[in-house]
Amino acid sequence: MGCIPRILVTMGEPAGIGPELLVKIAQIDFDAQIIVLANETLLDVLAKELQLNVLMLPVDWNAPAKKNLRGQLFFEQVELVEEVQTGKLDPLNSPAVLKMLLRAGELALTKQVDAIVTAPVHKAILNQSEPSFMGHTEFFAEQAKIGKVVMLLATHQLRIALATTHIPLSEVSQKIDSSLLSQVLTVIHRSFVSLGLNTPRIAVCGINPHAGEDGLLGAEDQNIVEPTIKDLQTKELMVQGPFPADSLFTKKNRAEFDVFLAMYHDQGLPVVKAIGFGECANITLGLPYIRTSVDHGTAVDIAAEKIASPSSLEYAINYAIQLAQGKLPE
Repeated sequence: MGCIPRILVTMGEPAGIGPELLVKIAQIDFDAQIIVLANETLLDVLAKELQLNVLMLPVDWNAPAKKNLRGQLFFEQVELVEEVQTGKLDPLNSPAVLKMLLRAGELALTKQVDAIVTAPVHKAILNQSEPSFMGHTEFFAEQAKIGKVVMLLATHQLRIALATTHIPLSEVSQKIDSSLLSQVLTVIHRSFVSLGLNTPRIAVCGINPHAGEDGLLGAEDQNIVEPTIKDLQTKELMVQGPFPADSLFTKKNRAEFDVFLAMYHDQGLPVVKAIGFGECANITLGLPYIRTSVDHGTAVDIAAEKIASPSSLEYAINYAIQLAQGKLPE
């Protein structure tokens, strides 16, 4: 591929806000070729409803990459079984969505694109069609035959990775052991090194309030987290902790550390979203390609109103472009 990155964007759940967002990002200039996996008819209908001009151009994978002009979208067709009613989920279209994700992964694995950016899918409706489906992260990891990937949310000068993702809170302490933490922290370290940050500084949250307070509030931090960190320090990883999560994400600490590791979903992500909701990117570390996503869901409840902001998708696309150019976004 040439100097112009090729960024693949999936439309997500057809009845959600994803297709609307694609129409809206067509009105934005990007330093890349943006190619969408989407249904042409659906995007044409939405463009007319939004009174936006979008010229849909079938992508030629054999041609050199070239930047879109404003008002253009390169696309590869996603065939749907049923006509989409925006705001109304239809399980009959779920196989087409899963096939779209499979195609996205194939294009990335064969290096026909430089990065994937995913609009949100509806996990529950896809799970009806494919019971093993738990989310984009797990789907792409399985397809790429990668044993461990890590979810990272990033906004302006704040990056928070997760040791566990979409599991009940009651299972977190059972899930976290030394092996898991070592794998996660190693993936984080290697991923940032591959992005040109030779000595990433990683701060680790405690599992319990006050990082266990010397065992008074739980023994996991003393017995699992602290020994794991000490072991990794002997392997020259710049990792510190466990720190009490309630005071870790200060402006001073955000300047001192490159990335934070939260132990569970709602320990870290509320901080990212409070600081930069609408300008956050979800990055999957550990895949053999770049994958980013938005910081929100399908918003099926408001999709019919056509009021969705494309800001998070725009941020995720620009984040992917910078990563594809070998830059670590600030």
